[in-house]
Amino acid sequence: MWDTNSGTLIKSLFGSLGNILDLAVTHDNKSVIAASSSNNLFVWDVSSGRVRHTLTGHTDKVCAVDVSKFSSRHVVSAAYDRTIKLWDLQKGYCTNTVLFTSNCNAICLSIDGLTVFSGHMDGNLRLWDIQTGKLLSEVAGHSSAVTSVSLSRNGNRILTSGRDNVHNVFDTRTLEICGTLRASGNRLASNWSRSCISPDDDYVAAGSADGTVHVWSLSKGNIVSILKEQTSPILCCSWSGIGKPLASADKNGYVCTWT
Repeated sequence: MWDTNSGTLIKSLFGSLGNILDLAVTHDNKSVIAASSSNNLFVWDVSSGRVRHTLTGHTDKVCAVDVSKFSSRHVVSAAYDRTIKLWDLQKGYCTNTVLFTSNCNAICLSIDGLTVFSGHMDGNLRLWDIQTGKLLSEVAGHSSAVTSVSLSRNGNRILTSGRDNVHNVFDTRTLEICGTLRASGNRLASNWSRSCISPDDDYVAAGSADGTVHVWSLSKGNIVSILKEQTSPILCCSWSGIGKPLASADKNGYVCTWT
């Protein structure tokens, strides 16, 4: 954990038994949850730095995790055992499991926490009722694997990125495409390359295999900035909830913050 103003290391969280493939922070900022290649999720208490829960139940590597936007109790995870699991952090165990046919790389809970969006290796975006496990809707958004699923702050738009180097923006109510973003130099580096929407819902940021970060205007669909500092492939972009900074993490272990 780093202070973005000074760049100083605040704390290191130990205890994960495998590679950490995704991270989430609870709404109250008290817990950090990691998706691990050891088939588990690890939940740290931020203040003490200790593992509070080890969530077990997946039978293959866990590659995606998301938390409720309002409650610090509910967590969803996706693994290469072709399941999505809903967890109750107060109880420390799984409360529901959703089964599907194509491996899932990315997930995102809806604003109300009743549905979950999932992006899959077959290029499809799926919407699930998290309580019943029923598939509510499905759309073929990409010609190859979906790497990222990101919800706008107002919950009206969902951004997906794919290994076809296309970034699609969908209306969450209809799952109709309302925007497509691409750039000749923007090539996603992995099956878990994470892109993001800015907190004001005006911009999209996505990293590239050449170390650059492309920023698009969501309303106009044009590139407004290409950020160049890192030299190795960008694996993740994430915007601060208050608007600044934007952070980009690369394959060599460097994180850049952009104002």
